Amino acid sequence: MAKSLRLVIAVVVTCVVAATGLALAYGATKDRIADQERRAEQESLAAVLPEADSFEPVAEDVLAAAQDAAGDADCSAIYEALDSSGALIGWGLRVSGRGYGGPINVVLGLDSTGKVTGVTILSMSETPGLGTKVQSEPWFLEQFTELPAAFATEDVRALDSISGSTKSSRGVRAAVEGAGRVYAEVLQARAGGEQ
Repeated sequence: MAKSLRLVIAVVVTCVVAATGLALAYGATKDRIADQERRAEQESLAAVLPEADSFEPVAEDVLAAAQDAAGDADCSAIYEALDSSGALIGWGLRVSGRGYGGPINVVLGLDSTGKVTGVTILSMSETPGLGTKVQSEPWFLEQFTELPAAFATEDVRALDSISGSTKSSRGVRAAVEGAGRVYAEVLQARAGGEQ
C-alpha cells in the first residue's frame, strides 16, 4: 500500500512540474508567436494585394455575416484593402478549408469586382511531399487568379487538382469557394458603395 502511494505521489509531482514548465514556456513565448503570426498574415495580404497601401479589418457584423456565408469554409478575418487615398480597392480574406491533415489556412485577395488577385497558404499540416504540393507547385495557386470576377462554386470546381494530393487540393478549393460566397453574399454590396 505504501509503495503504491509513493508511486502515485511521484506521478502527481511529475505531472505538476511538467504542467508548470509548459505553462511558463507558453507564457514566455505566446506574445512572440502571436507577433510572428500577425507579421506572416500582413506579408500574405501584401502578396495577394500588392496595390494596397493599407489593410483595415472590417466591422464585426460584416465578419459575422461573412462567416455565415462561407458555408463549410471558415472565414476568420476580412480586411479592406485601401489605396494611398483611402479608397477601397478590394479585400483580403483569411479563409480555411479542410485538408487531409487538418485546416489549410489561406489568405486570398479579391478586387472590387470579386476577381481573385492572389492566394497564399498561411499555414497547414499536410503530408510533406504530397499534400504540401498545394504550396510548392506554383501553378496550383496561380490558377485561382484566372477565375472570372464574381466567380461561383462551379468555376472553382472546374480547376485542376494535384494528383496525389486530392484532399489537400480540395481543402484549398473549399477555402476559395467560401471566399466566393462571401463576396457574392456580403462584400459585393459593399463594393457598390453601401459602406
